[in-house]
Amino acid sequence: MQTKEAAKKRVRVTPRKDARTLKKSSALEIITHCEALGIDIKILSSCLAVNPKTIQRWREGLAEPGESALRSLEKLETVYQLAARLLRKDLWKAWFHSANQTLGEESPVDLLSRGEVDQVRNVLGMLEWAIYS
Repeated sequence: MQTKEAAKKRVRVTPRKDARTLKKSSALEIITHCEALGIDIKILSSCLAVNPKTIQRWREGLAEPGESALRSLEKLETVYQLAARLLRKDLWKAWFHSANQTLGEESPVDLLSRGEVDQVRNVLGMLEWAIYS
């Protein structure tokens, strides 16, 4: 019969990934990736629910993104990675700024400006799995 202590020792606890694991340099890289997709600072600030000046302070090293912003930045990085894998680089901006039937004739940028990152990610996922979108 095992004791509780012995059972506890065998249980491996893996650290949960959370927003704090995203480093400042990674946040700045994600901001650069967003700009490559044609997501300007105004849209990015709306998506992250912060003032555009806050993003500028992040770039200058005067402030760091909070947990909520870091979680949103991680979602945006997922969108960037999908776009980079699925779309030709010369089509990124056009795709993000064009009306999309699956998004109710709105552009992905329209949704991003309202913070609806998951919907944009879902449409890219549909493209990845060759589901009409």
